Order: sequence, then structure tokens, then C-alpha cells
Amino acid sequence: GMALVWVSVSATTRPTTTTSTRPVITTRRPTSTCPRITAICSRTSPKVCGRSPRGQCQRFRNVCELAEANRRKNPAGVRHTRDLDCKGVRGVGPAHRRACHEPCPKRPRVCQRTAAEKHICVRSRNGKECKVLANKCQLSNQNCHSQPRNNWLRTDKRRCGQLQLGDKTQECIKLPHPTTRRTTRRTTRRT
Repeated sequence: GMALVWVSVSATTRPTTTTSTRPVITTRRPTSTCPRITAICSRTSPKVCGRSPRGQCQRFRNVCELAEANRRKNPAGVRHTRDLDCKGVRGVGPAHRRACHEPCPKRPRVCQRTAAEKHICVRSRNGKECKVLANKCQLSNQNCHSQPRNNWLRTDKRRCGQLQLGDKTQECIKLPHPTTRRTTRRTTRRT
């Protein structure tokens, strides 16, 4: 009985002497910020969506790239989010960063009145019809709750011409293409 107690106590306590027969195992922290499972950070790993506190979404090549961006604070405070938030983000990297996708509410929002100079001009997706809306809230309601859905995009105010808020849609005014003047450099000879 006493031998069993001695074996169990000696197995749970470490010897206090510096001479030990067990090899000393040291653990090093990995230098990379990637998770320990490297399989999720391989080239075939799926792209992930990251959301910044300002509501900007960006696609990353994998979770490791997102973690590295967060560590470098570029963008600051980015966190992993659902893939739906990156709907409309076409490519990978900061050049393709844009506002996160927000799904439509069940009911139209109540929009505030806006001064006439702040009204916005919108065009249909095919670029043929234009109309004036009060603000982004009204544009969201148009895209979410009228048919066809997601048909209206903000455009240059000049394309609406003399249209006012409440007027029926009309054909968009075609804007002149910007012409770039060619500048020729004259070379002067030094004598």
C-alpha cells in the first residue's frame, strides 16, 4: 500500500535537482501570425471576406492574409465576416475594397426630406432611362422594393437634365465624351 502511494506521488511531482534524465524540451513561438494548421493557408484555401469598422469590405486570399492585414492595421480593425458581405467585391486586395453589401429590409424605409440641390440622378442598368430621386435612402427603396430589383444606379446629375423629383423616367441625356488635347513637346537644341 505504501509503495503505491510513493509511486503516485513521485509520478506527479518533478524532481528539484538540476540533473535530470529527461531531455529538456523548449518550445519556440512561430514567427508567422498564421494559424497552426497550415492547410487552411495553402494556395487552394478559399478566399475570405474581411470587414473594417467603417463598413468597407475586402476579399483576402485566405485567413492568414486577413490575420496579417489585421496585425499590420491595414486596414485597421478588419475582422472576418460572412461571404455575403463581399457581394459585389470583384477582386482580391485593397484596390477592390468597397462598401459592404447590405441586404434589403423587409419593408421600405421612411426617408427624410432632402433639399433640391441634394437630389440625386439615377440611371437604369441598361443606361437608357434616368430619373431624379431625393437621396440614397430613396434609391435603396427603389432597388429593394420595386420591379425589376437592383435596376437603378447613381449617375452624373447632368444626365437628368431638367428632370425634377417626382417626374416620370425619361431617356438619359448623353454626355459628350471628354476629349484629351494632345500636347506636343518641343525639343530645343542647345548650342
